[in-house]
Amino acid sequence: MGDYHAYLQDYLYRLTRQWQDAENLLQDLWSHVLLHFDEDKIHCLPLLRRKAYQLFIDHYRRQIRRAEVTTDELPEIPVQPSRFAASTEAEESALMKRFWAEYPGVELTGQQKEAIWLHARHGFTYKEIEERTGIPSSTVGDWIALARRKLADAINKEYNLP
Repeated sequence: MGDYHAYLQDYLYRLTRQWQDAENLLQDLWSHVLLHFDEDKIHCLPLLRRKAYQLFIDHYRRQIRRAEVTTDELPEIPVQPSRFAASTEAEESALMKRFWAEYPGVELTGQQKEAIWLHARHGFTYKEIEERTGIPSSTVGDWIALARRKLADAINKEYNLP
């Protein structure tokens, strides 16, 4: 897998033009490969490229804006449960503390940890994090990029990767 990691990351970056999206797609690719590919096909670059492209297409289709559908009446839409409905605040806090305990060398402020937590765990957008915490969305984006770099460095250091 390490043989093709950099190549596939560059390939996905050329498709997405966003490093974070490319990294996320590459992570999805490797998890799919490990779960679904036969062992002899894991090192087959054409299959890896095809699956990476399919993941990119899925990502792109999720990102594109859908055309508005006009109707005379709005349909009944069931109320969606809150993103926090699955756990209590105490459980969420304990889970967050356990997560950050795994990375003791990553030095971030409490607000930075909360921003990355809301984005990664609950899928909040930068704007939603801004509304929830009062921190400008551009700052939230910078913090998330910083946290990703620090977490990647910590993981690379832990596994002695370059």
